[in-house]
Amino acid sequence: MKKSNLHSQVAKIVFLFIIFVLTTFILGGFILNGLLRLPSQIANIIVIVAVLFITWKAYKKEGKNLSELGLNLTMRNICFGISGLLVGGIFIIPLIYTIAFIKGYPVVFNQTFSMSYVLGGLGLLLPTVMLEELAFRGICFKKTVEISGVIKANIIFATLFILSHWINLGAFGNPVQMTILLITGLGHILYATALLKSKTLYFPIGLHLGNNWVSLVIFSNLDMNDQAKGQIKPSLINVITDGKIPLFNGQFILTTGLTAFMFTLFILAIRKWTPSK
Repeated sequence: MKKSNLHSQVAKIVFLFIIFVLTTFILGGFILNGLLRLPSQIANIIVIVAVLFITWKAYKKEGKNLSELGLNLTMRNICFGISGLLVGGIFIIPLIYTIAFIKGYPVVFNQTFSMSYVLGGLGLLLPTVMLEELAFRGICFKKTVEISGVIKANIIFATLFILSHWINLGAFGNPVQMTILLITGLGHILYATALLKSKTLYFPIGLHLGNNWVSLVIFSNLDMNDQAKGQIKPSLINVITDGKIPLFNGQFILTTGLTAFMFTLFILAIRKWTPSK
């Protein structure tokens, strides 16, 4: 690839990513959430439609369409989305139990759980998951892979994915939280590998949604020192915690290292897997 053409391709990728960021913050945050005060879920859906439209227009200029990301509604792609949801959710369960065991936290069934809350969590989480996948594993990522290879593309977008979580969760200045959120870099590699192997964005969307649904909705932390506060989330299963702020110690290193190890094994499993045609 000629240097001038390479620079042109890089500029297009950067421009598209900036447009995605501006669409999210200006349209989603400032206009829809701020000025119009729409519920965040509705705002996210509108932003997703806008990002999909921008992606479609970008591909249309090249004589392509959204099938480049495997977003066409074929039975194969839909099955990848469903299987991703199941596999992504199942993967998280033993990790939660193991970490709870290491920390000495009991894991108990919540007899007052709400099925509508548990199932509704899928719909509540889906817009955010889709938006993240379109932004970080969508056209910008695929174009970066084409011009610089998978390794460089993963380094770039894993870094951006980590930074986005640091910013969204206000983690700057909190070294413990920043360290924990480094795992999101492995999350990017997991979802990016799923995309490249399956050829459809529905697979990483399913994996990502399954991960978040199980860890944030099916399971929830219940502070034993403030159970009323914990019961605000009527999850299916409660992890009874002590409510203490995590510290840099041997237990923290062990649980963070275990999480990174499990994600790495999951990534390797998907890399070794050969999907059927």
